[in-house]
Amino acid sequence: MMKRQVLAAALFALAATPAAAYTSYLKPDAYWPEDAAVSIEGSYASEFFTPQIALPASFTALNPDGAQVSLDRISVAADATTVQTDLPRGGTYRVSTGEQLGNVATLVGVDGSWRPLAAGETPPEGAPTTTLQTVTIADVYVTRGQATRDVVDRPIGRLAIHPITHPNQILTANGFEIELLFDGAPLANSAVVLYADGAADTDLSTYVVTDANGRATFQLPATGEYVIAARHRADAPAGAAAAVHSYTTTLTFQSLDAIPAGYDVAAREAEAEQRARRENRPRRRIGRPDL
Repeated sequence: MMKRQVLAAALFALAATPAAAYTSYLKPDAYWPEDAAVSIEGSYASEFFTPQIALPASFTALNPDGAQVSLDRISVAADATTVQTDLPRGGTYRVSTGEQLGNVATLVGVDGSWRPLAAGETPPEGAPTTTLQTVTIADVYVTRGQATRDVVDRPIGRLAIHPITHPNQILTANGFEIELLFDGAPLANSAVVLYADGAADTDLSTYVVTDANGRATFQLPATGEYVIAARHRADAPAGAAAAVHSYTTTLTFQSLDAIPAGYDVAAREAEAEQRARRENRPRRRIGRPDL
């Protein structure tokens, strides 16, 4: 176990931001909502799922065919941002923060490693310096009626967690297979950490390392809600505010004992409308018309 933790820590250290103290996540009130609405909590936290710092009120929501959904019901509190959106038809929807840029930090190389340069500090003579900026993404999927794959297979951002197992059809007994991509190409030999509800984001004890094809499978200890987090550090694109970007991407999901039975949303809503009409139909009066 100690060797595993050391390996995970070493792999994450290559990518992690020196000043990072929180990890972002999105958490819906239901992964398989029965009605046409869902509420999603977004926060930066050092323990899942205890919100601590609200995410910026900037989200992307995609309906089952990949078109963007308008988000006009966003509320921001001190510890969390809440997004409410409608699910008018059946299928799998995706809500994402998209790439969110953090502050730019100056790093100094000392004794073979990098550390943040303190305010007013002068780098040691001859020590290399660079600038670094965080880039974070938090993703979640919800399904109404029948699971679909269109939005699951659309990458968002440079560092993308691509679910091979449908993220709303994860069985605890079977595990969860993912593909890690960077700029659309498989990212091999990279640690992806699994966090259970209540886990600290510094807990690196449960993780997988991607293979040569960028793939990995999580064995899930129990049914429940989880977050997986991937990190990677790379040169920033041309024109960026920093020389290096430190990427962190998370995906929140629910592990199930059984897949919910699917249904046709349009047919169910039509049946409900017909039933309501029958129940509200005026009753015919019997007897004299003047009574």
